[in-house]
Amino acid sequence: MEELRLSILLADDNPANQKVLGYMLKRLGHKVTIVEDGRAAVEACDQTRFDLVFMDMMMPEMDGIDATRAIRASETGRRHTPVIAVTANVEREDERKCVDAGMDAFLSKPFTLPQIRDLVGRFSRNRFNSGPVGGLDTGRLRTFIETMGDGDVRFTMEILDDLMEEGNRTRSDLQKALDEMLPERVRHVAHSLKSAASVVGALGLASICDRMERAAFQSDLHQVTQLMRPFEGALNEVSRDIEEFRRTNATQFTS
Repeated sequence: MEELRLSILLADDNPANQKVLGYMLKRLGHKVTIVEDGRAAVEACDQTRFDLVFMDMMMPEMDGIDATRAIRASETGRRHTPVIAVTANVEREDERKCVDAGMDAFLSKPFTLPQIRDLVGRFSRNRFNSGPVGGLDTGRLRTFIETMGDGDVRFTMEILDDLMEEGNRTRSDLQKALDEMLPERVRHVAHSLKSAASVVGALGLASICDRMERAAFQSDLHQVTQLMRPFEGALNEVSRDIEEFRRTNATQFTS
């Protein structure tokens, strides 16, 4: 099968890292744009639609975490540009920070060409072969487990439980904001859940949150109210898929 040529943004302030990772990506046939700090990465994503972003965690002006948050804040519609954190730190706390910021994968230094090929290939398949939008998209979730989760099902389950906790909290916050007629509050909580849902593949839920966010931006709380029922349905679908994931992997939680 012929490899797809992707447009990739590489954000890293270290010339050596730029040269090594840039060379690997170009050798795999991809088009690479290089910027030297997080702020420049955000500006580049505002101007160009990239298929994938490699984001160094430690950069001047704006670090990788803040840059990813800014990119997620600017995304509209069903747009979700995969962002891969690149860092020498491999602690679980660092991985959780990446997830919370809306990053999709975690690449630790040093890395090899086969690792880069495999990682890019996973996101390439997910991008150009769309899966179901209800509940959890199995392809997106599998990529999360293999990259950000490093194959750790327990960690993935923690993230899924966090998503449901935020989803239930968002349900209450949305209703309260609607009762008090606070469109900016609706926009804020819908955006936060959209980002968390997209990372693990809860695409239907993320799509509804995006519609709520855009409606709230227009101060159209009537439309948000109409979306509450689909929101409930999507959240219930995600909950069912999470419980199925828990049952399917039960042996890994008891061993």
